[in-house]
Amino acid sequence: MNPSTKLQKRRDDIVKELASLPPMRKGSLTQQWLQTFRKDGSKTKRGPYLVYSYKEKNKTVSKRVPRQQEDLYRRQIESFRRFQQLSAELVGISQRLADVAASDPDDRKKNSRR
Repeated sequence: MNPSTKLQKRRDDIVKELASLPPMRKGSLTQQWLQTFRKDGSKTKRGPYLVYSYKEKNKTVSKRVPRQQEDLYRRQIESFRRFQQLSAELVGISQRLADVAASDPDDRKKNSRR
C-alpha cells in the first residue's frame, strides 16, 4: 500500500468518525464554592455548584448546571474535544495528500503547458 493510499484511508476513517460524533458543546465544567457570612460575622462556604463556561465573542459565558446533567455535559464537552482532534488531524492529512499530488510526476505531466 503506497503512502497516498494509506493517507486516503485514514482521511476516510476520520470523515466517518466525524459524521458519527454525538451532540457536542465547547467549554468546560468546574466546581464553584461561594463564601458567605453568617449573622455572627464568621465565614462559611456553600457549594460546590457545577458551572459550565465557554467563550462567545471574546467573553466568557458561565451558567450553573444541575448535578443531574453533569454526565451529559461532560460527554458533550468530550465530544467537542474529539471533534477538535479529528479536525486537526484531517487538515494535516489533507495537506500531506495535497503535497503528494503536487509531487506526483504523472500529475505534473498532465498539468504541463508544453
